[in-house]
Amino acid sequence: MTSANASIVPILLTVNDRTGVTLYAPPWEDADGEEWQGFLGDGAKILVYPSTNELAAFIASGEENDLSDHPGYGLVLKATPDDLRPSPDDHYDLDAVYEWAGDEPDPVHVSSLANVVDMVGRIADCCDDGALRRLVEGTPAYAELVDEEISYQGRDGRKRWNELGDTIADSWERAINRVDSWLSWQGDFTTSEFDEDESLWERVGAQPIRIVLPDADLVTVRGEVLADVNGDDTETAFIGGDDTVAVFTEVADLARYCRTAKEHELIKLEWWSLLADEEDDDAFAPGEDAVFDLGKPTPGGIELVRQLAEFCGLEADLDILDGPSVDRQDWRDLVTEVRTCFRPEG
Repeated sequence: MTSANASIVPILLTVNDRTGVTLYAPPWEDADGEEWQGFLGDGAKILVYPSTNELAAFIASGEENDLSDHPGYGLVLKATPDDLRPSPDDHYDLDAVYEWAGDEPDPVHVSSLANVVDMVGRIADCCDDGALRRLVEGTPAYAELVDEEISYQGRDGRKRWNELGDTIADSWERAINRVDSWLSWQGDFTTSEFDEDESLWERVGAQPIRIVLPDADLVTVRGEVLADVNGDDTETAFIGGDDTVAVFTEVADLARYCRTAKEHELIKLEWWSLLADEEDDDAFAPGEDAVFDLGKPTPGGIELVRQLAEFCGLEADLDILDGPSVDRQDWRDLVTEVRTCFRPEG
């Protein structure tokens, strides 16, 4: 009987300065009791895409591939690009192995190394690459690494860690190149959506901001969303809805909202779901360039007030913001009106 746990998961591979997404099917048993595992492939190589949108487009094409007969492929056919986004635990960065091995043998580095080496072994098995299999599984230092019982602490552990580093320095380039030879990079990777140099908020397309008022210090999030489903025009939106903006006095409360809330305008952003995996509350703190003191009109504050008024559908006279200078009383009155659409959370 086919295993009820048969599944297919999206994974991210970084190899020779390219990062892309593909699908991996962990070991499952077929109706005859035989164990299988596999990757999204064309019969010869593993297909890797620069974005989840392009991966989703290939899946939607209905083209036959090495996972078409997998018992869980029906669910893949229904997956959205967001569903196909790999979790942080499913990123296998072969290029980072040198850096990890040259650092301290803390649990994070050891685990990351073990996961990558284990995945390389699975690629070797699925592609029937005997040379790669011997390189990884036949090398004692690599075999020990994927053994959960191994320790790199203490005098003996430190010696094993150093030996692993020597092994990596001597053989990992061969491992990377053999893996790369089994990958078919589909599309333009100069614009891959998995750019490691992007910050979390750059990827999401939004920004935490701080709004300073005479008697309050508030934080919220601002971003750009599509103005309509058929066009390329964008408009500024904020967390919140129904002509209100969700605001917080504590960054921790803002972080909790961003991770869990579903009914707000910025949920439309393709990468918003990444915030659910961000465990550090400090990542939600506004930067120094995202602080707006509305005690007096400034270029940044004027633009923010205009955006807030338009988002909340206020009937305020925004023409007062167009002159070379803004009357102080008009400014105070407008800020007071904008403040009526703030919805305190926490």
